[in-house]
Order: sequence, then C-alpha cells, then structure tokens
Amino acid sequence: MSTNAEDSLYLLSREYLKRYGTIIDDLSKIEGLKRSAIKFLVKVKNHLLGVWVLDWKRNVGTDKIIHIERLIQRSNLSGGFIITNKFSSNARELAEQTDSLILIEKSEILYHSKGSF
Repeated sequence: MSTNAEDSLYLLSREYLKRYGTIIDDLSKIEGLKRSAIKFLVKVKNHLLGVWVLDWKRNVGTDKIIHIERLIQRSNLSGGFIITNKFSSNARELAEQTDSLILIEKSEILYHSKGSF
C-alpha cells in the first residue's frame, strides 16, 4: 500500500521525466528481470530506462546503487533513473562511475518544476 507521500513523489517523477522521453507503464517490455521495484519506464530514442522511485526517510546508499546497477546489467535496460529524497555522498560518487544511472533528488524536481504544476 502506498502513502500519499509516495504517490506525490511518484507523480512528480512521472511529470518531470516526460521531458526526457516517453513514459511507458508496460513493464513487460523489460527482459531479464523477474521482480524489481521499477515503477515505470522512459524511452529515450532507442534506449529503455527503468525508473526507481524510493520515498525513504533515510539517505539512499551505495548498497542500493550497486543493487540497481546489477539489475540493469541483467536486463535489456540501457540504464535507469533513481529518484528519492536524498542520496548519500558515497552513493553519488559511485553512481558517477557508472554510465547507466542518473540520480535525481526530490528537491531537484521541485526546483526545476517550480511554476509548472
């Protein structure tokens, strides 16, 4: 069961990521993953990107970055977006070393979306 806060971050994420490409809700397009926390997909040109929305009270750390990077490697996804309230500095550094993950904090979405909603 999702909370209003989760729904809010999820809806903000969908609206924000429309600027990158086409939103796809059909998760059957993902090959190689049985179960994961992917909320939706974004298609950018010929690339299929997964979107993980993590509405956590604590910082998202390196363990989650590693886990999601492995999920991407085992699938037909080209990469992914991880959206949350806050990332640890180590998680940001690790994600910068990959070429497949884009980290977005809620504050960034709110900053760029000011006046759009």
